[in-house]
Amino acid sequence: TSSQFIDVGDGVKVEVLDWGGAGRPVVLLPGSGNTAHVFEDFAPKLIQCCHVHVYGITRRGFGLSSKPRRGYATPDLAEDDWLVIQALKLQKPIIMGHSVAGSEMTFIGEKLPSELGALVYLDANADPLDFPWDNAEYRALITKAPNDAPDAQKRTAADNASVEAYRAYQRRIGEAPFPAEEIRNMYEMNSDGSVGRDRTPPYVSDEIGIGSIAKDYRGMHVPVLALIAVPLPPVEKWKTRPPKSEEERRDSDRSDEILMEYIHRWENNLKSADPLASVVELRGAHHYIFLSEEGEEIGRASCRERV
Repeated sequence: TSSQFIDVGDGVKVEVLDWGGAGRPVVLLPGSGNTAHVFEDFAPKLIQCCHVHVYGITRRGFGLSSKPRRGYATPDLAEDDWLVIQALKLQKPIIMGHSVAGSEMTFIGEKLPSELGALVYLDANADPLDFPWDNAEYRALITKAPNDAPDAQKRTAADNASVEAYRAYQRRIGEAPFPAEEIRNMYEMNSDGSVGRDRTPPYVSDEIGIGSIAKDYRGMHVPVLALIAVPLPPVEKWKTRPPKSEEERRDSDRSDEILMEYIHRWENNLKSADPLASVVELRGAHHYIFLSEEGEEIGRASCRERV
C-alpha cells in the first residue's frame, strides 16, 4: 500500500491510500471514527475478485489527515472527496462508503452523477436526520437491555497493551477486529507498543453531527448498490442465546422491530428516487459488513449488481 497526502484547500491535507490493481477505479470511504486503513484487508480482496484499482481516503479530522476546527459539514466532506478524485485524475470512479460516508456519497451522487461509475453503500444508508436513536422508545429499550458482563465491555489497560490485545478485546465484546494498521492510525502508539490516545479531537464528531444533512437521492442517476445489515428474525435470533426472561425477549424483539421500520424507510427513500437501485439485506450481519462478512462475497456482490 502506498500513501500520499493531498491538499484540499486552506492547508488541509488528507491521507490517500493506493492499494494498486488494474481496471475501473474504486474509492473507499470509511465511516466516522475510522481511517482508510480500516480497508487494509478488504481492498486486496476487491482487487482480486473485481478487476479494479482501489484507493482510500481518510477524511479530515481522523488518522494522519489534518484536523482543522471546521469543514465537517456533509457538503464540505464531499468536496474533499471530490477534490481528491480530481487530483488523482480518476475517470468514472466507483465510490464505496461505510456508515456515515453514505452522506458524502449521496451528496456527490446527487450533484455530479455523470462523473461517477457507481455508488456502493456498505451499511451506509442510514439517514442522520431520521435515526432510531432519536426515537424515545427505541432509546429506552436499548438502554434497558441487559448486559451479562458490563465490565467486559470496558477497555482496560491490559486491552491497550498492544495492537493484538486491542484486537482480542474487540473479539471479546463481539466486534469485528480492525486491521492492525487501522488501530495504529486511529490511535497514537506509545513507545512500548501500547495503544495510546485517540488521534481524533472530540470536536470532530460533534461537527460532523451538526453539519449532517438528510439524504436526498433525487437526481442521483448512477448505478447504486446498497448492502444493508439487518437484524435476524426472532426465530433465528434466539437459537444461539435464548432470552433469560419473557421481558428480555419482548424488549429485544420490539427494538429490532423499530429499527426495521427505519431501515425500510431508508430503503424506500432510495428505491422511490431510483427504482433501479439494488438493495441487498444481509440478515444478522455486523455493521462493519466488509470485516465481519466474507470479503470476497461482498466484493462479488458489488461486481454483480450493476456496478
